[in-house]
Amino acid sequence: MTELIDLLDDGGLCLGLLDPVSNIILNILALLPYAAAASSAPPAAKRSKREAWADFPKPNDADYVWDVMAGRSYRSLVNFLVGYFGCLTEEQASRYLYWARADLPLAVMLVQHDLYEHDAQHQPQGLDPDSARTQAAFKWAAQEAGHPAPDTLVQLMAIRLYPDAFALLKKQFSEVSLSSENVRAIHRLLHRPYDAQMTPRGTTTTTNVSADGSTTTTITTTVRRAAHRITSLRQHIDHTDMSAKLSSCLTQGYAQKHRLKTPCSRDACNYLQSLEMYLHGMLHHFYIRALTLLPTPSGSLMRSFLMAGHCYGSMDPVCNIIVNSIWYDRHGCPLPESERTKIEQYIDILDPLSLLRVEMHSLKGLTELAAFADPQLSVAACALENLCSAKCDIATMLPSSTERFEKNPFHEASMAAGHPLPLQLGELHQQLLLMPVERNKLLSLMKEAQTGGTVLPIDDIASILDMVLSRSRAPAPALVQAPELCVKALSVVSRNRSCYEERRRWFRSKLERILKEYATQHFWEPKYTLDYICGVEKSGEAPPKFHTCYHVNFMATCELRPQKTLFFAEFRLVDDDPNKPSFCCTLPYPYAGRCYYGVRTARKIVYPDRAEYIGKDITDDGTRSVGDMLQMDHVYFCSEGDVELSKNLNILPSSESRYDSF
Repeated sequence: MTELIDLLDDGGLCLGLLDPVSNIILNILALLPYAAAASSAPPAAKRSKREAWADFPKPNDADYVWDVMAGRSYRSLVNFLVGYFGCLTEEQASRYLYWARADLPLAVMLVQHDLYEHDAQHQPQGLDPDSARTQAAFKWAAQEAGHPAPDTLVQLMAIRLYPDAFALLKKQFSEVSLSSENVRAIHRLLHRPYDAQMTPRGTTTTTNVSADGSTTTTITTTVRRAAHRITSLRQHIDHTDMSAKLSSCLTQGYAQKHRLKTPCSRDACNYLQSLEMYLHGMLHHFYIRALTLLPTPSGSLMRSFLMAGHCYGSMDPVCNIIVNSIWYDRHGCPLPESERTKIEQYIDILDPLSLLRVEMHSLKGLTELAAFADPQLSVAACALENLCSAKCDIATMLPSSTERFEKNPFHEASMAAGHPLPLQLGELHQQLLLMPVERNKLLSLMKEAQTGGTVLPIDDIASILDMVLSRSRAPAPALVQAPELCVKALSVVSRNRSCYEERRRWFRSKLERILKEYATQHFWEPKYTLDYICGVEKSGEAPPKFHTCYHVNFMATCELRPQKTLFFAEFRLVDDDPNKPSFCCTLPYPYAGRCYYGVRTARKIVYPDRAEYIGKDITDDGTRSVGDMLQMDHVYFCSEGDVELSKNLNILPSSESRYDSF
């Protein structure tokens, strides 16, 4: 079957859910044209086997082919791990593949072991071929490796086989070598249509009584598909289970793993960078969750959310974000009425770096607090591992009273995080530990909102905080008059606010139109209304268009439930390409999409699990950019309190916003 020679070069990748050799075989046979596989003899127009192999480059040829084929397989495996997890470098992915001997599912379990090593509730799991995340990573990896039909590879990995077909496939793979008859039989099985055969699983009977007294009985039969996944073939091929392979790899790599995790430079250690990126993604979901619970915030509350809504404290991360934001807005640093009026409508977060900054500060505070929870965590990697295993919920690890500490741990965490009012925030959470009744009331209100699908009662939370603060020993924060801005600095603030208003109106009009189209296309779903924007990224498209493309996360509400729903939208500056229409889709919480950050590059908003967003959404502004002056600093500028910002504006009055035009 000479057709297999070209297919070996085109699509014979090690990428897949079985062992590398089996993946190569299946990937080749999945690409074999049906007519060629069905034929018992080569067509007359085809070359003979001798002629075909004569033209096929040998390993010692100058311009090898075997190295190219191996290199493409290597790239596909590395790209899968990087795309699937997001928080790995290519060097790390290569190491995991080395220890797993290029066995992709085993490499995935090794990564999971290191990320979730101290989490007793999370055990390394195999890849789910039906998940959107797995399929997107497969498609992207195949595309990057030059596979001729990435969708075919994805479908192959998600295939389900009837019991008789699966038994036949096992028999074919049990042969010492594959004959042309074996190849044709396997090809027929891989292309055999699966008509979703169902088998009964159980029945339930429901009786409804109407208003007129009549009864209606409904009998519902639940079914399950009688089929085997392709992954079920593994145990019959290599006669070992994945848990045994994982244990063997961990035993061999134990010394090397711990050598790599010894203290080292934070900037140079890939392991620490992966933990930080993983934690940043976790923190982003906490902030998104908090935003879904809040009622439509005022500009003042959104300002407090971005400036002081850190996620460390005496409660779980989401509750800490909410309490810290409300406290800062109502009691920590209340704005004068004149300042509140100016920013009342500024509820949209257009620059995702604003959210990234508060998440970075929160991680610094959490790391400091973790040291108080376990004084032995002197090594940075240990503290980050502890945060991963505790899912950043450090409060449960602290004693009920912090008076035994020489220093207030919450104050020290606030100082490390650069909170604007560290003394007052530390005192607030120390008082909450000393007042369990009030603390439990706060937790009850917030848990009720999370489980009952309601929005948070902001006023009730604020009144409880009033009671807590009445016993506080910390002095009330006082607004400090900032230096008066010079004429040029005032011009910069005014111009950035005008730019923000212009962009805000334009983005909201676009999103409202896209939501109307979404309602038409999804008529069975509730009708959504735009609430506020929580992140915008833009990217330039390839020629000949050169049009700017926008990716947006936003919150929307519907009449059926008060809690907000997270959306993703994509649209262009000029809608003139019918092949790339604008669209939006829901991203229900909790969502598996990753949002991670590096020093130089970042993925700052949440994307759907699709192959086209794995490699193209990494933008240049990483964590090192959050120290710069951001547009939202100008938008939320307050003449009373923003002392440092006033000084910087007066020193650099010509500083321009990176959003002056769009």
